[in-house]
Amino acid sequence: MKKRLKIVLTIMVWSLLVVACSPNKESVKYEGDPEMTATLKVLTNTDERYFKEKYGDLFKVKYPNIEIQLVRYTPANIDKVIKEEKPDIFILSIEEYKEYLQKNRVYDLDALFSNEAFQLEGIHPEIVNYLRQMGNEKLYGLPTEFMSKAVFYNKDLFDKYGIPYPQDGMTWEEIFQLAERFPAEDGVYGFYKIFSDLVEDLAWSRGVNPINTKEMKVTLDTASYKEIFEMIWDAHDSKSATFPELDPFEVYDPFVTGKSAMTVDYNYYIKGHINWAKAEQGNKFNLNWDLASGPVLESSRETSPYFQIGGIYAINADSEQKQAAWEYIKFASSEELARVNSKSLSHLGLFTRTDAIPNPDGKRMEAFYNLKPDVSTHSFVDYDLLPPRTYTNLKGIIGSEAKAVMVGAKTRDEAIASMQERGQRLLDEK
Repeated sequence: MKKRLKIVLTIMVWSLLVVACSPNKESVKYEGDPEMTATLKVLTNTDERYFKEKYGDLFKVKYPNIEIQLVRYTPANIDKVIKEEKPDIFILSIEEYKEYLQKNRVYDLDALFSNEAFQLEGIHPEIVNYLRQMGNEKLYGLPTEFMSKAVFYNKDLFDKYGIPYPQDGMTWEEIFQLAERFPAEDGVYGFYKIFSDLVEDLAWSRGVNPINTKEMKVTLDTASYKEIFEMIWDAHDSKSATFPELDPFEVYDPFVTGKSAMTVDYNYYIKGHINWAKAEQGNKFNLNWDLASGPVLESSRETSPYFQIGGIYAINADSEQKQAAWEYIKFASSEELARVNSKSLSHLGLFTRTDAIPNPDGKRMEAFYNLKPDVSTHSFVDYDLLPPRTYTNLKGIIGSEAKAVMVGAKTRDEAIASMQERGQRLLDEK
């Protein structure tokens, strides 16, 4: 699906002093001496100037004698870089966190806050539990942010037609059933999404990928994908949903313009679409919207398959600067810094600090937090290992063939067969 997300963020201040012992007898304090001298190496691909201006300089206010050095890497040389540079801090995606656990690269953090001098209270408990499950009930990293999807809905349209608002924990099927209640003859659609994006969302929730990378085969003609395509085309044929061809960055989509009662997207849709339109239109912008948690699967209504966890701060097990690294990680996961950074217009993620949920417009932002992360073992397709632009081109193929069906130029079976053939040809290109 989407390429792995590496989000480098935020930093904080704590004022507690207690001593704890790690399993390997190292003595690490909860609050270090502000006069301590150290050089911390941080493994990341973040732009150095951006990192220093936004985060590194803030940390130096509290620890002026601790220098921060960014260690660069590529997927091809990361093992070599870690061995030679010996970074003290890793900033990991969820896939990298799993990998580093298996390679015993990360340090057990439980010993550092086991006596409550540093508390996890205020950090999304389900995300912490999720990471603990991966670490055999031990925590090796502190997550700082995540993304998740929710149902966006137009309250005025629901009120106009006397239709009940979406509820937390609805399935995709229930969302489409709700969409069918809107009158197409009035030019109002119940639901909007770009076709290929919706295919991706439904496939991800069902744990299927468009490419089997072990066999290097496209899987768009499988029963699982056929069911997904049929579901979307049925919604189109009933006129309960619209799937226009739009640039993904187009702000004025059918939901923003009030032509669609619902859409489903990640939290960044608020800043990237709704708030953008509001800033451009000012008082003329009158979209009365809100949020519901979801979508979910019938078999697991309390979990979301759309959690994308990033910014997991971990200490290199081989670091010789564990005290300084611990100070930095506490700083990076604070409530205070989460609140400060939540006001940034350019920040698109959600902070794992539940006491720092931004909500300037009084919306149900908790909809992004209410569900648990899905702990299934579903994995991403690593498109970096495939021919250039495979991800973008495959989505284009799906979109073009889907359009052929919706305008009556092809049957559904013909379009699926063509998706499969064109997709495989794309994958076979060298």
